[in-house]
Amino acid sequence: MNKIHFPGKEPGEIIEMALRRHGVAIAKKISGLLIGVILLAVVYILLRNFTEWLDDDEGLFFILFILGGSLFVLFIILFIFHAWVDYYLDIWLITNQRIVATEQKGLFNRVVSELRLDRIQDVSSEVKGFFPTLFKYGSIHVQTASEQDKFWFDDVPQPELASRKILELHERYISIDRIQPRLQHDQHQHMTSDQDYHPPR
Repeated sequence: MNKIHFPGKEPGEIIEMALRRHGVAIAKKISGLLIGVILLAVVYILLRNFTEWLDDDEGLFFILFILGGSLFVLFIILFIFHAWVDYYLDIWLITNQRIVATEQKGLFNRVVSELRLDRIQDVSSEVKGFFPTLFKYGSIHVQTASEQDKFWFDDVPQPELASRKILELHERYISIDRIQPRLQHDQHQHMTSDQDYHPPR
């Protein structure tokens, strides 16, 4: 997990979890279009074998059908490529200090946002629908004190386990954040007492 590198990684920061969308989510997105390609092929076979509309390879109807079908297939290929890029480049990194969310918006736009663990107030998960329940994926909602900072992780595998892990990291970060000032204060007092100490002559 620590082999994953990302820009802006802070000293001592350790990646505890990396979340990506479930593969079923992208499969659902492109399955409908693939069915459309199959239907287009079926229509072509039916028209070719049972009608005379496509008998003339140089006829207007044949040219329009081939042109329209080619544009449709090209659209399908571009959509699948876009869906794959969006799926592959979307990643949520949960470290021992913060959450870094990288989301691809289109082919040439990427949004990176982050949230410190001490700003988290609550983490909840939701699994809704037939396929999410069957394949165990859903959404994670990270609630903060600010209304503007809302983190939604959609189509995440095992959202219940991931949300519990985020809460555990939050509690650990808060406890460390509370202990460090005390240690620094104790060290300062110890150094001060050493400086004030004068051995007897």
